[in-house]
Amino acid sequence: MNDEPAQQDQETSRPPLQLLPCRYSWRDLDQRQAARLWADLIDWTAWLRRRYQLGSRVPACWYRHESVVEELTALMAAHTAAYWCAPDGVELPREDMTAWHTQWLWPTIERLTRISDFSACRPHHCRYESHAQPVHAGVDDYLAEQLARTPHGGEPAAGR
Repeated sequence: MNDEPAQQDQETSRPPLQLLPCRYSWRDLDQRQAARLWADLIDWTAWLRRRYQLGSRVPACWYRHESVVEELTALMAAHTAAYWCAPDGVELPREDMTAWHTQWLWPTIERLTRISDFSACRPHHCRYESHAQPVHAGVDDYLAEQLARTPHGGEPAAGR
């Protein structure tokens, strides 16, 4: 007996999955949510810097460096996923804590030196400047052309 049609009917009758931005998505936060995340991130980063003695690798002005804020937010989220668990798992050993160190913490700390210019910062003076990243003026025309060439099926039409 073939159950494929029945399975397909069940799959198509499910409501579409709704995706929502998580609480760590800076660009999607309102003022109240951003204030909460800032408080959590500042507290967590102070703990991280102290616990791992990262003062020179994550200087005191880290919060002024936008890409560093994003990286540390992601690192904090990964730390939460590794170290927090459901009540029934509190006593269980967890290998994801080791993975957090090897896959997330140390690679992120190394990456921070490449994506930020901490070398220009001093203990009481941050030299970070945010610069606009312009898009070429022709992006709107290019997009209109691409959309005009794309049939409703998705792939650009051949020979156009």
